Amino acid sequence: MSVPRWTTAALAAAGIAAVVAAPYVLPSFAVYLLTLTFIAALLAGSVNLLAGLAGLVSIGHAGIAAAGAYGVGWAAAHDLGIAAQLAVAAALTLAVSVVYALTTMRTAGIVFLMITLALGMTVFGLALKLSSVTGGQNGLTGIGRPQAVDAWWQFYFFTAAVFGLCLLALGVVSRSPFGLVLRGIRESPSRMTSLGYSVTTAKFVAVVVSGAFAGCAGVLLVWNSEFMSPSVASFPRSALAVVTVILGGTGTLLGPLVGAGIVVAGEYWLSSYVERWQTVLGAVFILVVLFAPRGVVGTTAAWARRSRKEGS
Repeated sequence: MSVPRWTTAALAAAGIAAVVAAPYVLPSFAVYLLTLTFIAALLAGSVNLLAGLAGLVSIGHAGIAAAGAYGVGWAAAHDLGIAAQLAVAAALTLAVSVVYALTTMRTAGIVFLMITLALGMTVFGLALKLSSVTGGQNGLTGIGRPQAVDAWWQFYFFTAAVFGLCLLALGVVSRSPFGLVLRGIRESPSRMTSLGYSVTTAKFVAVVVSGAFAGCAGVLLVWNSEFMSPSVASFPRSALAVVTVILGGTGTLLGPLVGAGIVVAGEYWLSSYVERWQTVLGAVFILVVLFAPRGVVGTTAAWARRSRKEGS
């Protein structure tokens, strides 16, 4: 039994209304955290695209996000316009995504995970070593947002709109024939091969498409901070993206957003009250894995379906 359309429409309208009202009813710092939540959710969504559909867990996606971010940062440091910044970011994101795809398209499971980890660490190392381009540990400064979204509240609305469009795109990919192919590969690669599908080609395309969303998250991240450093490509950022997906619910459309809210709240809000907030977040993660293995959204959806069946 599916959720009635009017219920889905009402929930969507309520969510949009809450997003629009946030800058008018919340303090600026809370809105800043919401902006970070949307960005983190977009990066987690790119990871979820692979993990939820194809069963491929990437623990190096921050490297792709860093490529897009460094593209904007480098172009801005050379006084190039917004169009040129986005063009450089898109080119770097595509190039790095293709490298990821070529090196992982014939792998699966733990091998896929370890290769993406190595690739992410490689990007991090290059960001440190190529200081003439990346600024090294000092990073890149002088990065400005587009004038149309320069104010904090304008950038919040811009980030929310970009995330909403990407969320719709992720939903379309998930429900498309290509998404069904990825699900088939997740369940039985050999059977999909026998049906005439190219498993390696599908994985290649999936990684590149996923990389596009990660690069978009990187662009938003560097515009948000107006500063770029190698930490964007670090392992902890990639690991947090995976944790975000698991907390929210792997394979669910809204799971990355819910998981990002938990992670951002833990990092920025809980840390002001608890010195070792990572320990508390780790305990929450363990509890979710033990008692809600489908994540918050997945478990809630399963509970709602069971309740409807019992009530009918």
